[in-house]
Amino acid sequence: MFITKGRRVSKMTLMRAFSKVDKEGKIKLPGNIQRAANLEEGQLVELKIVGASRKKNVLITGRSSAR
Repeated sequence: MFITKGRRVSKMTLMRAFSKVDKEGKIKLPGNIQRAANLEEGQLVELKIVGASRKKNVLITGRSSAR
C-alpha cells in the first residue's frame, strides 16, 4: 500500500519478470520490461529502495538527467 493525496492505494503489478545479478553486480532487464517502462539503451535510470523494513523493493525510474 502507498498513500496518494491522503488515500491508501493498493499497488498493482502490471508486469513481472525475473533476472539474476551477475558477478559484477549487473542486472539485465528483460526486453519486455524495458519496453513497458519506455527505457532506451544507454538511458540514465534512478534506483530507489522502497518499502517497509522487512519487505523492501527496488524502484527503477527512467531519467533524462541526473538533476
